Amino acid sequence: MIVFRKVISEETVPSDWREANVVPIFKGGQRSVAANYRQVTVSLTSQISKVFEAVVRDEMLEFLEKHKLIRDSQYGFRKGRSCVTNLLLFLDRILRCVDEGFCVDIVFLDLAKAFDKVPHLRLLEKLKKHGIGGKLLRTIGSWLSNRRQRVCVKGAQSKWQEVCSGVPQGSVLGPLLFLIFINDLEEDIVGRVFKFADDTKLFRQISDSVDTSGMQEDLAGQAS
Repeated sequence: MIVFRKVISEETVPSDWREANVVPIFKGGQRSVAANYRQVTVSLTSQISKVFEAVVRDEMLEFLEKHKLIRDSQYGFRKGRSCVTNLLLFLDRILRCVDEGFCVDIVFLDLAKAFDKVPHLRLLEKLKKHGIGGKLLRTIGSWLSNRRQRVCVKGAQSKWQEVCSGVPQGSVLGPLLFLIFINDLEEDIVGRVFKFADDTKLFRQISDSVDTSGMQEDLAGQAS
């Protein structure tokens, strides 16, 4: 804990906590085609960094849950919620609409490489909007900045490359940061939203050709 307090006090994360090894995993097709490999981060951070991230994550999550800052539409990486819970509640809502004789419009979203494309400055601004500031915010900024990674294949390593965006996949803190980043995804959307990390389902009951009554009902349901 002495090391962790020093990191927070100095607002600087050690450089070796910000290094990652990336191992390409074959998905299918021709092995000579680079696009047929999935990039999976292995041992993204050192063990001491993972412990530090766990401490920070638990404190942040307790604060966010206590003040109900993470929207109920999010089921990913949250205690008591799961992919199964997400699907069952979504299915129940859809079947109830169909049983009542209504049509339903559904949109499925899957953001491509969502974790890798998170802009750091915008993420830090969203953290601040969620009440996370001071030394902790600047320490997270240090943890995100000046990251680098290399590809490792059968004992051989590539040169280190700088990582200028994204939250580290395989890290302990990364998933929570991503949830905060997409927390306002459904802002101004009319209808119901179910999210599991970056996988999102949008649906809306269609009551008639004009659909004014359906719009009012969905807005009332989302407010409740």
